[in-house]
Amino acid sequence: MSRLTGRVALVTGGSRGIGAAVARRLAEDGTHVAFTYREAEDNAKAVVADIESYGRTGLSIRADSADGTAVAGAVEQTVAELGRLDILVNNAGVFSAGPIEEVSLDYLDRAIAVHVRGVFLATQAAVRHMGDGGRIVNIGSSFASRVPDPGVTRSSVGRPGERRGGSLPERLNGGRPQRSRIAVTP
Repeated sequence: MSRLTGRVALVTGGSRGIGAAVARRLAEDGTHVAFTYREAEDNAKAVVADIESYGRTGLSIRADSADGTAVAGAVEQTVAELGRLDILVNNAGVFSAGPIEEVSLDYLDRAIAVHVRGVFLATQAAVRHMGDGGRIVNIGSSFASRVPDPGVTRSSVGRPGERRGGSLPERLNGGRPQRSRIAVTP
């Protein structure tokens, strides 16, 4: 039996890509999984079906991570429908390729809202429901710093806010430091 059996997770941006893979893997390891999606309802239905194929509960929640009320509401809905929250995976992100001089203020505002504000608000809402052993995993990207192409500059907009640390992991783990870092590179 996995240490994750019976736990409940929320994955932001879980209807495709890395988020969908994380949601499926958590279910395979015994976790009931809620996840957010913004537009891809057909993808969300497929991920729920995959989660349920492992005998776990799957819950898709339409919530844009740029909307602070929606992302905090996703945490509350997860707890209301699945009974608790043990794991939060902050995965949602935005990506747009192009030179920095073409970055619009609208894109900048959205990137900061998703990559910084959304992560903060989801985490703030989640810790209210987590006890000892709770886990928060923040998934970021090193793509813009590793790909030698000036056209990917936009992908790093808003990402400096993803550097995290401090006492939150220790608070969730009875004073013991606990950090999980996941690096995804092309």
